[in-house]
Amino acid sequence: MKHLWMIPMLAAALLGTACSAEDDLQTGAGEGNVSFSIEVPAEIAQIETRATSGYALPAELVPSVDAFALQLTGTYLDAQNLSHTYQNSWETVAAFHAEKPDLNAGTYSATFTYGEASVEGVGKPYFTGALTNFEVKANKTSTYPVTCKLANSCFTLQVSQWMLNYYKDIQLTIHTATNSFTYTLTSTQPTELVFVNPSQVLSISGSAVKSQTGVEVEFPKSSIGGSLAAETKYAVQVDHGSAGAGSLKITFDGTFTEVAEVEVELNPEV
Repeated sequence: MKHLWMIPMLAAALLGTACSAEDDLQTGAGEGNVSFSIEVPAEIAQIETRATSGYALPAELVPSVDAFALQLTGTYLDAQNLSHTYQNSWETVAAFHAEKPDLNAGTYSATFTYGEASVEGVGKPYFTGALTNFEVKANKTSTYPVTCKLANSCFTLQVSQWMLNYYKDIQLTIHTATNSFTYTLTSTQPTELVFVNPSQVLSISGSAVKSQTGVEVEFPKSSIGGSLAAETKYAVQVDHGSAGAGSLKITFDGTFTEVAEVEVELNPEV
């Protein structure tokens, strides 16, 4: 009867050995593959007047999940237990998935980017995402989720009807630390979405002509609002200060800035 009990015990031992061997194949030395499931949310924060709400980026400004550039780094141990580093890059995630490179089992990190971080302008969103310390297992394909978000800020400029009634030939410029964007404004419609670097303060300057008197005025360069946040849309709204007052009232990120007009001397030497 003792021999009868040895059969299930032997089967259990063999099963344990098989599981251990499988685990070794997945986590020990060897090669495996990895793929990424990328999510790109279109929703960002929006700050307008004193309210904060959600804002959906236009579909044409949200990149395809396959369009992101990929940088991959990692460390792994070889059969002699010696440590090695890995580094490679692909122009697109689509190219990486098509190649399906064999990677040594180890610990890796991936960085995903779309656009250029330092470039500002219309149609220049910069998205980024990262995945750190994920495992590549031997003889196994692992899929990891990652979220890539807008990493820069954006704004629109808009003037009120009162501003258009009081002034004509309105020209306003929004300044960043390295660029300027000039607009000739003839309607109350917001301008195109401009993407700019975060963590900086915008300034405004401009000129106009008073509709009733024909006097040309300038608005000296003045800082508006606070430091820009990433993944956020701002609405710069410009109004005439008050009836008979020579100033602009600028609403931005929940704050108000008054910019006094300066009359232009037509013949300063006379």
